[in-house]
Amino acid sequence: MFLQHFCQSTPNHTLESSRPVPMQSNEKYYAIVVTTAFILVGGFSALHHEMWRDEIQAWLLARDSTSVVELFANMKYEGHPALWHLCLMPLSRITASPIIMQVLHLLIAAATVFLFVRFAPFNKVQKFLFSFGYFALYEYAIVARNYAIGVLLITIFCVLYRDRYKRFIWIGIVLILLAHTSVHALIVTIAIGIALTYEYIYFYCYKEKEQPENRQHIWIGFVLIGLGILTAVLQLNPPSDTGFAVAWHFKFELQRINNITKIITQAMFPSPRASMGFWGSHQLNSYAIFQFIRLPLCYLIVWWCILRFIKRPTALLIYLIGTIGLLAFFYVKYGGSIRHHGFLFITFVLTSWIYHDCPELNIKFPSLSKISQIGFSIVFTGILIFHYLGGITAITMDYKYIFSNGKRTAEYIKEQGMQDLLMVGDTDFAISTVVGYLEKKEIYYPKGSRFGSFVRWDKARTHGVSNPKIVETANLLSTQTDQDVLIIMNRTLQVELIEQYELELLTSFTGSTIGNEGFHLYLIRAH
Repeated sequence: MFLQHFCQSTPNHTLESSRPVPMQSNEKYYAIVVTTAFILVGGFSALHHEMWRDEIQAWLLARDSTSVVELFANMKYEGHPALWHLCLMPLSRITASPIIMQVLHLLIAAATVFLFVRFAPFNKVQKFLFSFGYFALYEYAIVARNYAIGVLLITIFCVLYRDRYKRFIWIGIVLILLAHTSVHALIVTIAIGIALTYEYIYFYCYKEKEQPENRQHIWIGFVLIGLGILTAVLQLNPPSDTGFAVAWHFKFELQRINNITKIITQAMFPSPRASMGFWGSHQLNSYAIFQFIRLPLCYLIVWWCILRFIKRPTALLIYLIGTIGLLAFFYVKYGGSIRHHGFLFITFVLTSWIYHDCPELNIKFPSLSKISQIGFSIVFTGILIFHYLGGITAITMDYKYIFSNGKRTAEYIKEQGMQDLLMVGDTDFAISTVVGYLEKKEIYYPKGSRFGSFVRWDKARTHGVSNPKIVETANLLSTQTDQDVLIIMNRTLQVELIEQYELELLTSFTGSTIGNEGFHLYLIRAH
């Protein structure tokens, strides 16, 4: 209701007269049509998508945490805040099947598409291309992770921004939630928070413009934003025994800086290969000419955006702080994958959306900004065409090839009536996919020497476990319990081990987009 009321309010006094004002009814019907098509295409694609370990990990954490307090305790090794997992907890009490997570995720993505098509100040072609682009259609719709809810919240922020000073508490609520979706969304939240602070202080305090009404609500909103950032940072502080991505890279290396900067092209021009290994691939990189121009193109994109946003410091600050912050995180902590790099593109779209609603500065050389505006729509459409082609390629390859063999392996185990057997699995992060689809409470992970379902990324599991040790452990468990033990491996066992322990190779499932999620099942009979 508040979104509907907001969109019918009078425009902000800082808007340019050239800002596109969509026809309400026409845009509404178009949004419904595009969203319906998106749900049909996305639903079909999600139905044929085999979830992999990172998707299942979130589900297992939510499912097997007995309380919110325990969930936060289990989350301390994850490197992400817990909002997505908190959303999954109620669903895990309805059913143990992770399929329901895919349904929720697709609905979140569909909500993003509806709001984007309904309210974004772009033309119909651009809205369609974005909706069926690589990130909107595949990365943040089909692959069920915590990033989609962050993109939805960024979209809601964009909708609210035009009338922000009448809805600043809502802005604060949206941003406090956004900060708790992912570390990448947290960086974007910090960029937005700094830009909004500058905007209010400079234009309404320093410049002494007419103060917005409900000033108390504005300060409450800022407090909420600060609280969201602070609590997210505290939650992301890793424990002393963390065993994943522990290194920090602060040493200045020009080559590393250039390599990280090149990530911009992956975010702006996603082009997965038409092959089984499509995910995270970049077809453009296979062309020598693109490799030659890739780095200059990245700097050109950044400078183009700076010139375009220079008259609107709020948009400029969000773009610069968000982009530099994300690249800095990739440099010093974790280089990430295409799903993480996508926030560079989302930041670009965010600032392009709110641009005309930002307060304007009078600059000495207005021609610089005008030059950058020329052809924006054409360039933006060209970028979105890349995203559209990438999205269609991704869902086609996901349908054509097995993404992960976890689902097939679990289905086989159920068909053979072995789901209640004692199980030993290695490597733990790969085997957890099977555990999720089995709806099984726990199996024994030799890495870490413990029973569990989700992976606990601590130092206890960083020590390698040899194949002989794994089979020896499984044999010992079989002897102690006088039960058959099922061994699930994401690699084959040596013939000597099979013969020594009289293992029975039941079946193998290999060949998938996630290469190390092929599985081999061995059975130790109780003697």
